[in-house]
Amino acid sequence: MLTHIGVLTLAPTATDDHRRAITDGLAALVGQVDGLVSARTATDLGLRPGTADVIFEMTFSSREAWEAYGDHPAHKALVAEHIGPVLQDKVFVQTDGFTEVGA
Repeated sequence: MLTHIGVLTLAPTATDDHRRAITDGLAALVGQVDGLVSARTATDLGLRPGTADVIFEMTFSSREAWEAYGDHPAHKALVAEHIGPVLQDKVFVQTDGFTEVGA
């Protein structure tokens, strides 16, 4: 399993509709992209200035599935239609798991 985490900062002109289109679009990729096992998304609560807008966590069955995701037509369409037009900055991390601390 491979986990792909993304944090997106959107342009100041981005609306709640833009954020919803992005989070809904990411979630909808499950079932369209081979090897994409799950997706979780959230939007920032806006409690402090200067924070990012959207965070997502996607779990892939393998590294190869994650690599193929980048070229998948549904992913490319989401980026072109909903993410790219309002994207200001992005940060991604790929990992094979988290370390639990405390209990």
